[in-house]
Amino acid sequence: MAKANEVKVAEKLADSLNDYTFSPAVMANYLVTHYPIYTQDRLMELVKYLIHYNSINMRAQWEAGKTSEGLLLADALNDMIEAKYGNINK
Repeated sequence: MAKANEVKVAEKLADSLNDYTFSPAVMANYLVTHYPIYTQDRLMELVKYLIHYNSINMRAQWEAGKTSEGLLLADALNDMIEAKYGNINK
């Protein structure tokens, strides 16, 4: 069975992120500079969901006695997003 396009992209992104030479700042600048607003909006939608699901994961990890800076940041950002826009899963 073929993998969904979202899974293929997620795996490629994860491989890139795990490469020590990868620069998130360079990628972000390239996407903002070279792609239209629609692409940037879709990327921000992805970021919003990454924050939301990492916030959920942070609570589970916290209960297990684990956490990370990224998970704490996601939880704080999720609170801000929900305060301004409401829960994204409505």
